Amino acid sequence: MKNVIKRAAAVLLVMAMLFTVQICAPFGGSAHAAVYAVWPTDPKYKNITTYFNPQRNVNDVSGYHNAIDIEAAGGSNIYAAYGGEVISADWKGAYGNMVIIYHEDLKVYTFYAHASQLNTSAGAKVKQGDIIAKVGSTGESSGNHLHFGICDTLLGGYPARTYYDPLSYFSYSDNSGNTTVTPPSTTAPGTTTPECSCTEDYAGTYTTKNVVTYLNIRSGHNTTSSIIGSIPANAVFTVTKGNGEWAHVEYNGVKGYASMAYMQLKEKAPEVESDMKIENTTVPEGELPKGKSFSVKGSITSNLPITKVYGGVYFRSGEATSQCVEAAPNTLKYDLSTYFDQNIRFSVLNEGEYTFKITAEDKSGKSYELISSDFYIAKDKTEPVEKIKGDLNSDDKLNVSDAVILQSYLLKNSESFKKEQYENSDMNGDGEVDVFDLIELKKAIVNATS
Repeated sequence: MKNVIKRAAAVLLVMAMLFTVQICAPFGGSAHAAVYAVWPTDPKYKNITTYFNPQRNVNDVSGYHNAIDIEAAGGSNIYAAYGGEVISADWKGAYGNMVIIYHEDLKVYTFYAHASQLNTSAGAKVKQGDIIAKVGSTGESSGNHLHFGICDTLLGGYPARTYYDPLSYFSYSDNSGNTTVTPPSTTAPGTTTPECSCTEDYAGTYTTKNVVTYLNIRSGHNTTSSIIGSIPANAVFTVTKGNGEWAHVEYNGVKGYASMAYMQLKEKAPEVESDMKIENTTVPEGELPKGKSFSVKGSITSNLPITKVYGGVYFRSGEATSQCVEAAPNTLKYDLSTYFDQNIRFSVLNEGEYTFKITAEDKSGKSYELISSDFYIAKDKTEPVEKIKGDLNSDDKLNVSDAVILQSYLLKNSESFKKEQYENSDMNGDGEVDVFDLIELKKAIVNATS
């Protein structure tokens, strides 16, 4: 009997310990929920168009979203969510203009992308709530918004996993510190992205119907979403999209969602004809010296959102080379220098005849061939001087100074890194410059100097 009592007591003790652990560290909860941060945009901008996807920590590719996107007006303020040191404030490829802040006490970085203007610089100490940038749509962006994320690692100056969901990592207050800001949830249960079946078929000018006082503007497509504004009775407002039940509305500077049961159409939005053009282009023509870099430029404008831009270098037969890329901007303007110029490398092409082509499509499905230019790369008649892989200081030999240059770049201690240096740093030939190339470079230096 005593043994039975002892066993029962032991079981109860274990259960109590497990229960205590669960209370202290609930499964799936955030260990940082007590950390208060400032909402990184003006408090009126709370509509989250894309949510954090935890799959990004399993497979760190751009197909899984590593942050949240907060819809906000272009030129509106971006605030430092938490105090820290600015690691970088510059152009970061697809991220556009981006600020990265390191928070020593939390051992994490916050990053703020697609800014139209940068109001800080590397090395600056910023306080919580300081204005660090302005909202924009630079880089690979579909419209004005803030791409706001948290990570604990930088790789080559860029955010890298592990990433954290900003909605669970911090608790937020407004910029005065008085009112708690609760970001709205517009997701369907079990999903990580907002559910929206709205189309532009309902776009137009509307007025209220059967409304005595006002029609609520909400943060999501349902009555449980928070109220972010209102439309007075008989007021005229704009609908950009709808699904027959809910509509995307704009009134008096507020953008949100309202029930279509309380609105009626005054005037349908006019049909916009498809038209697209490109200006200020640079194209390769005639002979291009082998190994020479070429800068891709061109500003595309369209009457309808540009859904896809694709192209690059093709063999004269029409087959694509490895130097072809694609983008999906979903904007009325797109600059080739923001992505195509950084990812198409003419310097790696061999002798032969090529065609440089750029094609774009708009929302109507119509396709436009914007650039088609033939060029060729002739065989080099001079005796080529073989470039030593990894020779970053151009002294025609491998030594420890080359490793110092690459290490400084990877640690972001060096802000300048020429395109030729970047290409010559790719020791393992995988198209990216990272710590694995530094390992290979050190091996090559040991072999060269031993």
